[in-house]
Amino acid sequence: MTDPSPDRTDPQAAPNQGEKIEAHTPLVATAHLPAVGGRIGSELEHFIVEELPLYEASGEGEHLYVFLEKRGATTQDLIQAVARTANVRPQDVGAAGMKDKHAITRQWLSLPATARPPEDWELPEFATLLERSRHRNKLRTGHLRANRFRITLVDVPAGGLERARAVVAELSRAGLPNYYGAQRFGRHGKTLAQALQWLRRDTSEDGARRRGGHGRHFQTKLLSSAVQSEIFNRYLTARLGCAEPLLTGEVVRLDGTGRHFVVEDVAQELPRYEQGDLHRTGPLLGPRTLQARAAAAELESRVLEGLGFGEAELATLGRAAPGARRDLTLHPEELEVEEPAPGLLVLSFVLPAGSYATQLVRELTRAPWLEPY
Repeated sequence: MTDPSPDRTDPQAAPNQGEKIEAHTPLVATAHLPAVGGRIGSELEHFIVEELPLYEASGEGEHLYVFLEKRGATTQDLIQAVARTANVRPQDVGAAGMKDKHAITRQWLSLPATARPPEDWELPEFATLLERSRHRNKLRTGHLRANRFRITLVDVPAGGLERARAVVAELSRAGLPNYYGAQRFGRHGKTLAQALQWLRRDTSEDGARRRGGHGRHFQTKLLSSAVQSEIFNRYLTARLGCAEPLLTGEVVRLDGTGRHFVVEDVAQELPRYEQGDLHRTGPLLGPRTLQARAAAAELESRVLEGLGFGEAELATLGRAAPGARRDLTLHPEELEVEEPAPGLLVLSFVLPAGSYATQLVRELTRAPWLEPY
């Protein structure tokens, strides 16, 4: 697997003292196939997202569940508008996740029993109520199974449908590397730069005095997530460079569950991996991260050395982020492409929560890594 981008950074290359670290450029899994070209269209209708909830509302319970469509607005804009017309506090409105602003998106919100009934609401023009129900609990971040996307590419050169079908077939067969998208690192990677400054500053002797204070919690969560994501992306590229399908000490997830375990006997577990029962994972470093061992742990260590991280940086990160594991590869569901008109392609697919549609689109367009979508 190769990456045609000339500016890709080596995930294991240690920085010089004071050298600026830029966001690692992910590999293109289908680089051996011709690029489709084109770009995501600029109209709201060119990027449509619909939440697929983790569970269906039961129809009973004290919490009101509403399914809404928003156009050209953030999820926070939607929450504020719904809270205002329902006469509740914004913090009492539950949401499973944040959705893109420059798009048409559909998502569920929950409201407490004290909310004014929807038939009395006056929503702004950007919001439309589609469905309502009830459930016994408030919606929380992560109560989301997947997202369904319908994305239109414009300015696609002639022959794009044939090229797109080849890319789609390869992704369906081999899967999509589960990289964090460029959005995770801020415009032109500025959030990552701020995150690395924060991490190194907070490891100094007076770092403890800098922690805490107004607005620190949100900022710390944002910056620590950017650092975790950068480590994961670099590990994913390093792991894709290994010929072995499984490594001794690698942490894998059992299909259909959230259970993870460490591979101790590669020969024993390899058939299960090849049958799709096991999924390789990478680290989101923190105190709760299940630790890799042996060869896999050595690979993770080399990635951290490439960033110049030592025990002090990892300790600071551990105070800010609990840690987890993330699948290295995902298989898009219902992945299809059609050509409604010359120069236009429409991609339809479902991705699990936490993955990035723009990474799938990049496999076709080969857009520069940090180029805003």
